[in-house]
This record gives sequence, C-alpha cells and structure tokens, in this order.
Amino acid sequence: MLKIRSVNFEHNDFQIHTLEQCYPGQLEWVIGRNITSDLLLNNPEVSRTHAKIFYKNDAYYFSDLSSTCGSILNGDKLAPDEEPHLLHPGDLLQLGDIFLHIEELSPPFLPPAKAESAPRLIVLPEGQHWTHEDLTVRCYRIVEETSMIKSFYFLANPPVLFNYKPGQFVNLEVQIDAKPVVRPYSISTSPTRPHCIAITVKRVMHPDDRPDLPNGLVSNWLQDHLQVGDSVRLLGGPMGQFTCLPKLHPKLLFISGGSGIAPMMSMTRWIYDAIADCDIVFLYSAPTPHDIPFRTELEIMTAHMPNFHLAVTITQQDGLNGWLGLTGRISKSMLHLVVPDLLERFVYICGSEPFMQKIKSILKSVSFPMQNCIEESFGSPILKSANPKGNLHLAKQISIGSQPSAQKPTVYFSQSKQEVITDDTASILELAEQAGVTIRNHCRVGACGACKVLTCQGKVNYSRPPSSLSEADQKAGYVLACIARPIGTLTVEA
Repeated sequence: MLKIRSVNFEHNDFQIHTLEQCYPGQLEWVIGRNITSDLLLNNPEVSRTHAKIFYKNDAYYFSDLSSTCGSILNGDKLAPDEEPHLLHPGDLLQLGDIFLHIEELSPPFLPPAKAESAPRLIVLPEGQHWTHEDLTVRCYRIVEETSMIKSFYFLANPPVLFNYKPGQFVNLEVQIDAKPVVRPYSISTSPTRPHCIAITVKRVMHPDDRPDLPNGLVSNWLQDHLQVGDSVRLLGGPMGQFTCLPKLHPKLLFISGGSGIAPMMSMTRWIYDAIADCDIVFLYSAPTPHDIPFRTELEIMTAHMPNFHLAVTITQQDGLNGWLGLTGRISKSMLHLVVPDLLERFVYICGSEPFMQKIKSILKSVSFPMQNCIEESFGSPILKSANPKGNLHLAKQISIGSQPSAQKPTVYFSQSKQEVITDDTASILELAEQAGVTIRNHCRVGACGACKVLTCQGKVNYSRPPSSLSEADQKAGYVLACIARPIGTLTVEA
C-alpha cells in the first residue's frame, strides 16, 4: 500500500491518495490525467499517462513514461524512460504543478504462487473475519440505484469475511479537504454474502427554508467524488441494535423511505438467502416510480418468496403517469389496506426524522404495541442545550480518589484527572471538550455509539434514547457521551 499526499498550491488543493490493489496480484499503478489512471491528477501539465509506480524485489519504484513536462524527484529532473528510481517514505515528486509526498509505503498483498493459471475461488484462513477493529477497504463497485441514490461496494485487502447482523451500520471515515470526517451508514448487503460489504447513500437536498437540517457533507461527497479503486476506513466494526436477529419474529413489517431502505434490504436479503420462516410486508415510500431503489431485485424476491409482500407508494402527483400502485403518503387507511394484521407484526422503521415521527404517530393512533416497534435514523440535527454554555466553570486538575464536591454538581474525569462543575444542561462530551479531555466521537447525535464511556457514582439523562447502546452496556454503566447529561455529580472514566 502507498499513501501519497498531493499538493497543488496554485489551486489550493490538498488531498490524500491510497494506492492499493484493485485486483489480486496488482503490482503496478499508473499516474496521469487519463480517467483510467490509478492515481488521477487533473492538471493540464500532467500527461495522460505520465508515470508509474511499481513493486519489485520488496521495494517500490517510480518511472517516468516519456511524459511531456517530465518528472522531478527530490529536486532532481528525471530523464524520460531512464532506469526506475527507488522510492522511500518522505520522497517528494513533482509532476507539473502538482507535488506528491510519499507518506507511507507498505508491501502489497502477494498471493502464493500458483502452478495453474485458471481462476480459483478465494479461500480464507479460519478466523480471518472482520468484527470490531478499524479496517481499510477499497471501493470496487458503484451502482446507481436511482438518480439520487447510489450503492457503494467494498472489499478488504487482504480479504476478510465481514461479520455483522443484518440491519446494523458502520462508521465510515473519508478524507475531505485533507481532514478525516466520519458518518454512520447502514449496511445494505447481507452477512450471508460475507466477502463484500455495501452502503446505500442518498444525495442530500435541502429546501431553502430548512437550514437546520444536516448538510449532507459526507453523503454528497461520496456521490460526487468516491470512485472505484478509492479507499475508505470502517471504524470500530458493525454497530447498532436495528436488526431482526437473533430473535426473528414470525411476522415483520418494514417501513422505509429514501436511503432508509438500506437496512431493510440487508434484513430482507438475509431472510431470502437463509430461507427463513417468517412473513414480511415491505412498504416503501418514493416520490416517483423512478425513485425506487433495488426495484428489480425486490420484484424478483416477490416472485420467488411467497412470504414476501412488496408495497410501494408514490407521493408526487406528477410522477403517477402509468403507475397503477399505491399513491400518497403513508396513512392509517393505507396501513389497514396493506397490513390488515398490523397489530400482530413486529415493525421496523427507517427514514428521515419527520418520516419516522409520522409513522409512529399513526401506529400509536391505532393502539399498536409500541414495544414491538424499532426505529433507525441518521442525520438528525445536533440537539443544542437551551443554554449552550450552561453555567460551566473552568476545569481544574484533581487527584484520583478525590471526593465529589458537596456544594455543586461536578463531573470527574478520572483518567485525565479533570473536573468540571455543571448545571445539568451540557452533555458529557461538551464538558469533556471544555476540560480538554479527549473522548472519541463521530456523529454527536447518539447514532454511531463511538463515544461510549464508562461511568460510576452518578446518573445521566438522555436527550434521545441511546439506541446504539445494548442493555448489557447500560447495566454495566456505559453511556453515550454526546447525548448523556449528568444528573448531579458523576465520575467518568476518560
């Protein structure tokens, strides 16, 4: 693997590139302006096929391929087609106006030599599974499900088997403007097909009168910039309790809209592959018939599975041309029509926050047992305290074993030896940041579970249910720092 930082001072463009194997045994990477290049440099002074980097005899080499403007390595002009040059971490290449700094070099995955040339299935050693560790993966397939929704498929190199429960999500880290940004995305593939993993992402478009909505930074970046061959990181393994396992209910109702279809597809694909004995009603809301992702696959499942019942409703009047199915937003009467045995089913809901609130209000109006309803959503606005600053006092260093102050409620960070006095309006994460205490976090809305910390000697309130915490975690004293607010004095292991 090669990690390269590209710098174009003229256009103030700074990027991180990772060159890995797009296919087993790849040991050569082309640099140039051609769209098929492994490292694409969109600059007029860079030739369409400018240079290449290759791996040989346990080392990486750089070779100029008779480019128009030539290449410079550590200040020395390289002659076209001369002997390849050995690369080291810290080397600086210049191709036209673009500087390439070699950040990291590590050997590629080299499969064992084979006597035969015929392709063979990859057989992974026992135990080579992805469960909870950070993992770099490469995008190898992008499917445009609709004009607004794309699915991105990833493989690991060396290969791993992806272990997760259908319906769970992953924390995805990408580099945007040379800075790491992390967002949670539901997995749309099934663990019954463990060699790859996919997420399904919708472009975020906001009306002008809703500036409070999430900005879609990562979703729109993925739509516009992620290409086949690019690498991203999955942080901390699969997460979330939004899954039909391990207790599979005999009757299920999946209700979704937009990219909320992703975890529903994961669970449905698992049930399809496992030939599970349960009945599914799959209800999806789309603006027009052209906005139905996975439409062909869902129709095939309908034909193949007598226990799978697909219902799609179209919400835009101008999209009804030739449509003979349901129309309008999901309502009480629609649910009675599509799911006459609604009260006997276990319901899963995924979509935007307004969509989910509307569905839950309908369920409550028909006296549905809400303990049988589970929801999942990402991208909710970050909840602000009524008093953003609270009455926070300057943090001060304490000694381990110090006793809580009797005068004012205080949060103690035992590992960092810091304490903060609070008025119960700020979250643990906000208090930690004020005190200079580092708590790993990503989404800041209680969705991803990355900010899980252990607490003792105190209690917390939540601004929203901690859905990414298991019951066992909560019983053990773990809380989500981004949405947990201390009640009185609290000790946090951070």
